[in-house]
Amino acid sequence: MMLIHGYVPNAFASGITVPIVKDKSGDLASVENYRPITLSPVICKIFESVLVLKYGSFLDVNGRQFGFKRNLGCSNAIFVLHNVIEYSNERGSNVYLATLDATKAFLIELTTFSYIKP
Repeated sequence: MMLIHGYVPNAFASGITVPIVKDKSGDLASVENYRPITLSPVICKIFESVLVLKYGSFLDVNGRQFGFKRNLGCSNAIFVLHNVIEYSNERGSNVYLATLDATKAFLIELTTFSYIKP
């Protein structure tokens, strides 16, 4: 019914957000030492799983994305970056890189880095 009519129950959009300690040996009074986790209703999680099983193969993900993909991670991204820098250096090209540090929930810092061949 939800797929046919495009109706999503209000309960699916609700959740309880709780703080989780990042470092138990750190300062427990510091807000920086916590990250938020939202607990969704169980029925919502089951429905999401069914949708992914049924339609996951139709979801298009950029081939250059390494996060949130099965069997890919930082080491793969570093390998590709290393090869791009090496390839560019061999051809006398500059490499420009922009990174996004999202380690602190809701506090995003944009850093730019340029590697110019000496």
